[in-house]
Amino acid sequence: MSTPRQVPDVRRRLPPEERRRQLVAVGLQELSNRPIHALSIDRVAEIAGISRGLLFRYFPTKQDFYVAVVGAASRRMLRAATPDPDDPDPLRACLNAFVSFVDRHSDNYQAFFHGGFGADPQIREIHDEVRNTMVGRILTATSAAPNPLTTMRLRGWWSMVESLAVDRTAAPDTSVDDVVDYSITVLRAVVLDDPGVTSPGSGS
Repeated sequence: MSTPRQVPDVRRRLPPEERRRQLVAVGLQELSNRPIHALSIDRVAEIAGISRGLLFRYFPTKQDFYVAVVGAASRRMLRAATPDPDDPDPLRACLNAFVSFVDRHSDNYQAFFHGGFGADPQIREIHDEVRNTMVGRILTATSAAPNPLTTMRLRGWWSMVESLAVDRTAAPDTSVDDVVDYSITVLRAVVLDDPGVTSPGSGS
């Protein structure tokens, strides 16, 4: 039996920025139970204790609200994928956190960035920011030289990592660790030109 939803004193008057944060937090909470295309503005307003019309004072359109929620979800993902500075293997920690996040939120992740919402310029900008942040972290974790060629290769490699993470959710025989291991092998053998690593599929 589920416990009643605990909503803090939502009907009190809040400053605009605090109300916006509250509405986005409610949107994120709702996404834990339903995909973004099923996110109901009326339900968000009801949980927040305000009218639908008042919600649209803070977010002029439903798409504006969705963009704000996607941005907050992306920031949450980036926080989750921040390796502990004392971790002995920050590269693996970073990748494992990202792939695990996609594993837990696959439907919404695909809807955010690869479904209809992904066509929105603001959503694409958020997606690019996620990729650029993760590429920067990989550069730091590998101590690779941040030259244009390496950065370009890493951006292409990251697209592969993202695709593998999403596709893995439909391949139960492939684990999160499998995706992480393969991604690291490709990174070192192909992107970083590590002579001590055998290229994937070389058979040697």
